[in-house]
Amino acid sequence: MPISQTTLPPLSTLGTNLSKSDYFWLELLQNQHPLAEVNTSQGSFSQAVPPAGLASSTGQTNQNQEITFKKTSSDGNTFTLSGAMDGPLTLTAQYSFFKIKSDGTNWWRSG
Repeated sequence: MPISQTTLPPLSTLGTNLSKSDYFWLELLQNQHPLAEVNTSQGSFSQAVPPAGLASSTGQTNQNQEITFKKTSSDGNTFTLSGAMDGPLTLTAQYSFFKIKSDGTNWWRSG
């Protein structure tokens, strides 16, 4: 798979006094800034941004989410992300990156 996204383990409540609502809020918060590692060693490819708001298939929202895309392979191939309001975004050099952030309706480049 050319893109692997970090997934944090569930929060531990061992030894804490967190309420269920606080635990739920912290769990949502920790997944708001994932890192997507892009590997183009098998060739150039493109991908569309995920839904900016509520994803009807999962019931999860991407509103206010920020995703960092970072190219990890050293080849000369290109990754292109389409659908952001700033136009297609590309990664060509190893360790290059960009960030996109959702306002609930659109995705914008934020870094």
